[in-house]
Amino acid sequence: MKIKFLAAAITFLLLFSCKKDESKNSTIDSQTDTITSEKTETTSTESKENEAPNGTFDVNTIPVAGNLKGSFPYFKLPEGYTFTDPNKYHGAGVTKNIDMEYFYNHGTYFAEEGQSYKAVIRIDSDNAKFKDKEFSALEITRSFDEFITNLGGKKINNGEPIKSGEKDRLKTEAPNAFTDGYMHSCNNGDNVHTYVIRTREKAVFVQFNLGSENANITILEPKAFVNTMSMLPAAEIKKQLDATGKAVLYINFDTDKATLKPDGKQFVDEIKKLLQNDAALKISIEGYTDNTGTAARNKQLSEQRAQTVMKELIAGGIQAARLTAKGFGSDKPLTANDSEINKAKNRRVEIIKI
Repeated sequence: MKIKFLAAAITFLLLFSCKKDESKNSTIDSQTDTITSEKTETTSTESKENEAPNGTFDVNTIPVAGNLKGSFPYFKLPEGYTFTDPNKYHGAGVTKNIDMEYFYNHGTYFAEEGQSYKAVIRIDSDNAKFKDKEFSALEITRSFDEFITNLGGKKINNGEPIKSGEKDRLKTEAPNAFTDGYMHSCNNGDNVHTYVIRTREKAVFVQFNLGSENANITILEPKAFVNTMSMLPAAEIKKQLDATGKAVLYINFDTDKATLKPDGKQFVDEIKKLLQNDAALKISIEGYTDNTGTAARNKQLSEQRAQTVMKELIAGGIQAARLTAKGFGSDKPLTANDSEINKAKNRRVEIIKI
């Protein structure tokens, strides 16, 4: 009897112990599920931070900092380093009042326009003190990381490579971005570090692309483009004709077409006023393009645009006998077609006194 009682007691204790362990394990599993769920939710939130559609960037996702002081471009490099001209080994960086740069946001391209400073970070070899110093990518990265964090800025790309499909998207949206110099600080696609500093008054984007011996850097402060272009009045056109026998005009047409934009028609009205004020004046209207596209297409387009100007003048009451129209395509450029700014200078209409 005693043996049966002891056996029953032992069985009871064993069953109670198993239930307790199951309850304990159940509690741990439940807690683990909760922690995992919370962690997943946090990770998801972090991954969505700074996301914006179609390669845009919402600067309002960056906390407002109050420590950015001084004047553009704001930063002094660590000891032994210097900013040099992007196209030379010496000289200073280049500041442009209005420019563009493509930045990385966790492997996604987005563009910003504004005042830019573009340079190459190199060892200050002109200073004998640093003649034996070696370029350190780690020193540059940690210096910017710490300095910008202390300013209240945020890093939005920590060397992450560009995501799959982004290069193809950029080729479609901005095929000339690289040749136009808008990818100075991300030109090899790898080891790109991007930061944003935001104050109540402005934002500043900083990005550098590390190499083994230097780093390309862009500092950009976004601001709206202000068009200071104005119509060349008839009196100014006459002044140019009297001085040199020709006037160089930048008349706006629709892209790759010979149709005048509204401000282009206003420009033609000024030519009409000139001809109305001088009944003896005869002119040749000569169209020019940049070197984008084929030579045959450029010549055809320039002729069509010159013809458009002539037809507008005739429709406005100017006798056809006082006008001729010619097109020269990309021949006789005023400057080299090596940048978008220079190409714009070559896309012109010249009025020649006959």
